Amino acid sequence: MKIFKNIAGIFVILLGGLWMLQGSNIITGSPMSDNMEWLVIGAMLVIFGIGLLYQNNRPTARLH
Repeated sequence: MKIFKNIAGIFVILLGGLWMLQGSNIITGSPMSDNMEWLVIGAMLVIFGIGLLYQNNRPTARLH
């Protein structure tokens, strides 16, 4: 399950990055290009993916 969450987190970060680049018109040729809405949605996806990776890989506290 941990591997799946890591793969999902990386995929979400990459997808969000792509949407941010399209929304900021760095990648053109799409209906999403130069649309601020996709820039914001992409940024939220990147933040979510980073949070998913952090939550999945943070060290757990052990009680002795």
